[in-house]
Amino acid sequence: MHTLPKRELTKHPLWMVLGTLYASTWLLLGMAPTGDPSDAEVPLRLIYTTDTLGQIDTCGCSGGQHGGLSRRATLVRRLSEGSAEMIVLDGGQVTDSPQQAAYFAEAYDLMGYDLVLIDGTEPTDLEEALRGRDVPTLARPNSRASDPLPSHVMELKDGLRVIVLVAPAETAELGVLVERVEAACVGLERERTLVLLATRLDPKANAQLAELLGDSVDLVLGASSPSRSRDYRDAIPPGKAVLAISRGKALTVVDIHIDEDGGQPRIEARFEPVAPSIVPDAWVAGVVERYYDEAAPRSRPSGVGDAETIDYVMRGWADAVTCGECHPAELESWRETQHAHAIPTLARVNRLVDECLACHSEQYRRTDAFDPDLMVPGDGVTCATCHGDGLVHSMTSRTEYIQRDPGEALCVSCHNEERQPSGFEYEESWAKIAHGNGVYEATAEEGGE
Repeated sequence: MHTLPKRELTKHPLWMVLGTLYASTWLLLGMAPTGDPSDAEVPLRLIYTTDTLGQIDTCGCSGGQHGGLSRRATLVRRLSEGSAEMIVLDGGQVTDSPQQAAYFAEAYDLMGYDLVLIDGTEPTDLEEALRGRDVPTLARPNSRASDPLPSHVMELKDGLRVIVLVAPAETAELGVLVERVEAACVGLERERTLVLLATRLDPKANAQLAELLGDSVDLVLGASSPSRSRDYRDAIPPGKAVLAISRGKALTVVDIHIDEDGGQPRIEARFEPVAPSIVPDAWVAGVVERYYDEAAPRSRPSGVGDAETIDYVMRGWADAVTCGECHPAELESWRETQHAHAIPTLARVNRLVDECLACHSEQYRRTDAFDPDLMVPGDGVTCATCHGDGLVHSMTSRTEYIQRDPGEALCVSCHNEERQPSGFEYEESWAKIAHGNGVYEATAEEGGE
């Protein structure tokens, strides 16, 4: 049974110790929001993740965001309580960032992953880091090869054995893949042996493959499904082909009931959302925070001097303070919105990093750089974000050089389901930031162009 390993408390900050005690209390009281503690124990439980795609933590910009490695760890531990044996498997595409490799490896080790499949897109650093943590890996084979598929064998209690076969990332014909699977199964003793096949196929192709394979395999695991819901509780259709959710927003949990008479095992699969209400595991949360402290691609000098930063003409766009010289009412209105506080919001939670600055900083959006010691006045989600650079408009008042209504498409580029899963209502949100009844309108009415 997989549980997070014990650590000497004196080696960790007090907040981590308290966090662990807090999380443990929730679990002991049965207050964790996912899973069903009344479930009868199952002989084997498989937890499957895939396509995490570097999502080490949620951005936290709004409520309701699912995912994050530290909450995943708490859920994995809770799910281990309902099974006699548990396997934790990742199907690949964990990350494409070498900077994240060591941190993912440490987190996966703490969560007790039994096998991580390595795609060709993964950085070699990840495979090396996982092996250094004694987490087994298995590389996907070449799609053109005709040899039997690579496999990994897990010997469990009571003579139960699980064999994981891994398919190429791309397969031109399902028939070719079927032949390779069958070749890998030749001479295989199937008594108390489960065969799992991990592919990179979409759900429809995986279902077809499962039908073609028949009794050759017991379970087919594929790439993440495009099927989504805001709480990630979509039902998984019955059958051997099991779906997954990307970016760690939900775990695929497969309960496997073994037929002692040698018949086909009974498969029960479901999604367990990595919900925002889950208490983060303190040990993995420490790994996440160290990543943001030590390695996350983050703010870096822009390569320009202070004069160029402040002089908006040299910089290339007008900032909110400059716009406020002619539009004081609009400036004050903006200052009351969350858009104006986008940078302090990140700074408070140690997230002045590329993945967050792309939505929070106009300086970063325009220069791919952000230097907290060389701040652009009025940075954030600012005038230039919605209305354009404002250079000609600021010098001539010509209204054709300003974007009056940016439209919904611009807003949803950041206010999407990933960052705002509770939903984004454009009209309602626009009303909260509406402005433009001051000098700007008067200038247009007077014919100032």
